Amino acid sequence: MKLMNMNEEIDLVKLEQATFRTANQDGLTEFWMGLMIMAIGMLLVSSSFAAYIALIIIFQVAVTERIKEKYTYPRIGRVKLKEESEIPSTPGWIAFAIIAIIAISAAFISTQAGYEAVHLIAAWAPLLLGIVFLQPSAYLVERSGLKRYYAFGVSTLVLGVLFFLLPFPHPADRMTLFMLLSGGILTLAGVTSMLRFTRKYPILELEDVGVEQEE
Repeated sequence: MKLMNMNEEIDLVKLEQATFRTANQDGLTEFWMGLMIMAIGMLLVSSSFAAYIALIIIFQVAVTERIKEKYTYPRIGRVKLKEESEIPSTPGWIAFAIIAIIAISAAFISTQAGYEAVHLIAAWAPLLLGIVFLQPSAYLVERSGLKRYYAFGVSTLVLGVLFFLLPFPHPADRMTLFMLLSGGILTLAGVTSMLRFTRKYPILELEDVGVEQEE
């Protein structure tokens, strides 16, 4: 009986992963994540980009639904995912949130003040973020069962090490470039996934499936 329950649990996990893959194969998740990361990076250049971040947060759900109505649902139908009962609160996510907030805040403050400790944290910020970005990568692998999501975490880790070692005139400069490149990788992955998705699942006309239209 215990073995049967374990098999049922494994099958349930695989089913949830398959549902997640189907619902997110249009690349919109990666696209919006990348866009947000790039917008945060540009915030270090000009505080006016806070308005763009606000717009993304406010309209992302509505715009995503409109895109899905036009491109996703006509191809694969609507896929209902199980609602998350709460915000992820595992130690990995807590560490991710704390380190990310500290690193980004230090980089931003370093553009306004000359505190040595802040500049030191800002100099380490890309490396710190490169490490903690492994957490969302691991989360996506767990939810989807696709190992390819590790590519983002590995890419950001390599970029973090690279930008930590390269000299920059100001710590905020390396952080801005790191965020732009990291977000750009995700955005490009999202666009590529959408193009692959639309080619894989073309919208068939009635004639294409052998159904004659009534006049």
